[in-house]
Amino acid sequence: MKKQGCEIEAMGITYKISTKKREHPFKIFTKKQEINQDPKQVINLEEASPGAKHVLKDVFCKAKPWEILAIVGPSGAGKSSLLEILAGKLTPQNGTIFVNQNPIDKARFKKISGYVTQKDTLFPLLTVEETLMFSARLRLRLPQAQLSSSVKSLMKELGLDHVAMTRVGDDRIRGISGGERRRVSIGVDAIHDPEVLILDEPTSGLDSTSALQIIDMLKAMAETRGRTIILSIHQPGFRIVKLFNSILMMANGSVLHHGTVDQLVVNMRTMGMQLPIHVNAVEFAIESIETIQQQRKVLQKDMQPQVQTKPQQKKTRRSWRG
Repeated sequence: MKKQGCEIEAMGITYKISTKKREHPFKIFTKKQEINQDPKQVINLEEASPGAKHVLKDVFCKAKPWEILAIVGPSGAGKSSLLEILAGKLTPQNGTIFVNQNPIDKARFKKISGYVTQKDTLFPLLTVEETLMFSARLRLRLPQAQLSSSVKSLMKELGLDHVAMTRVGDDRIRGISGGERRRVSIGVDAIHDPEVLILDEPTSGLDSTSALQIIDMLKAMAETRGRTIILSIHQPGFRIVKLFNSILMMANGSVLHHGTVDQLVVNMRTMGMQLPIHVNAVEFAIESIETIQQQRKVLQKDMQPQVQTKPQQKKTRRSWRG
């Protein structure tokens, strides 16, 4: 019998950031207004610059247990901001996040979730086993024997048995490979066996083989442990796309598609876009985002109900005969 797991649902997420430039802290005199040659024309610099930028616009998504939800899109689409909001790192101006159809409790959600950032933050002089043991001591209140057992079990799941006594290393110290280092970063946030695992660009900087191994490992975590996996990825390969249960394609902070890859192909054909042979559907969709946005605007315009106006009757003059 499968355990319940955690279903994450976000509805109407809107997030804005301020774009107003801050004045230099050591600047004594501030020029709020500048006068042109004509003294009657005054330019207000504060009014000329916009005050806020929409990073996310009414975003919705749903991630189910035992599955992988991949957030795809070009740079600046809002993928990382959405992940930080789902992980509880940022608070949106509008919208609600539900966990198993209940409003999220951030304090409890942090205990049952893990968030892996894009940049690895590891101690280069520690070995793989020491790194995971350090994280286990911080997160788990267990005897030393159970901590050691949990770390060895996790290393086996991550495929790090053969490098357990190797230093993590960095650019100056030769240690484990880039793919293995990324597995260690995932293990640091998965040592407490979270029900939800959120990852920001887990394949960034890796070769195609290492990237496929990382996603394949996450797929096994979802299917064997019932975890809800949410990750962002910039440009997935064909074999990686086949491992995703559903995708969320974004552009300019808005959702363009939420569903399976097959549904994405059907939607593109409905828009009159023919997928070339032997071409990755997700890559083709990302390259054709401008066309998809234009087609969506046309479809939305056609779906809007048109207000029918009554035909105006011509006014005719009546001739009165006296």
